[in-house]
Amino acid sequence: MDSTSPKPFAFVIMPFLREFDDIYQLGIKPACESAGAYAERVDEQIFHESILQRIYNQISKADVIIADMTGRNPNVFYEAGYAHALGKPVILLTKAAEDIPFDLKHYPHIVYGGRITDLIPELVKRVRFAVERPKAATEGDTVEVYVDGKSLRTTPNINYPTDSSELHGFTVRFDFYNSIHSSFKRVKFQIGFLSAKVGNVTERAEKFLYFQSYAQPDGVSMLHLDSRTFNLLPGAWLAVAPDFRSLEKNEFIHEEHVELTLRVFTEECPIDFPFTVQILKK
Repeated sequence: MDSTSPKPFAFVIMPFLREFDDIYQLGIKPACESAGAYAERVDEQIFHESILQRIYNQISKADVIIADMTGRNPNVFYEAGYAHALGKPVILLTKAAEDIPFDLKHYPHIVYGGRITDLIPELVKRVRFAVERPKAATEGDTVEVYVDGKSLRTTPNINYPTDSSELHGFTVRFDFYNSIHSSFKRVKFQIGFLSAKVGNVTERAEKFLYFQSYAQPDGVSMLHLDSRTFNLLPGAWLAVAPDFRSLEKNEFIHEEHVELTLRVFTEECPIDFPFTVQILKK
């Protein structure tokens, strides 16, 4: 039997401009529906109090807040800040990464680049996690990842310079950071990397050394899993430098792009960091 319990409520704050209508109607609302929640903006509601009082009311009642920060609209910033002050799970959206201020980047956020097809699957995961684990969701992604001092979330393109036009492998150092400072929370996690499965697309057998590889149920990808478990105290850092190699005669060549996803397995949920390594000859 279908449950008669009310669905979790996702209150959406974003600029009331026509350019955002498709993102809201075709992206945010269907994503919330797929995640088992229902979404509303204040301009869809009928009320008698002032609009600001209504917004306060809806933020306090909502199970999760979705805030589109595109364009750095001051009203959206103010309302997102109010939601954070109440301890609400807040999911930040933006077309461009630079619209997320530095001190908010450790909160859950989605850079969708104006593409609804990129927004929906990520938002479904975020909303589902927020309504199923509200306490964990208010703290955001506890693990952030950096390469050469730049966030992998906002700078997913990594240049790998080499003296040779061909090479058998490359090593990238990933710096993991526990962004939680307000309470004692040791983060326990494992890491893995998703790559394209060897098949018709490529004849090269690729492997992370010292990682165990598993074919994935989707039939098109491989998970290379590090068997080690890492622990990070609040505010602590950890460096891991996996070695990615070509095991066949074929080699990585100049200007080749290698697309991968770093998957961080935490006790709350897996966190994905897609990135691309470009091989460049010095």
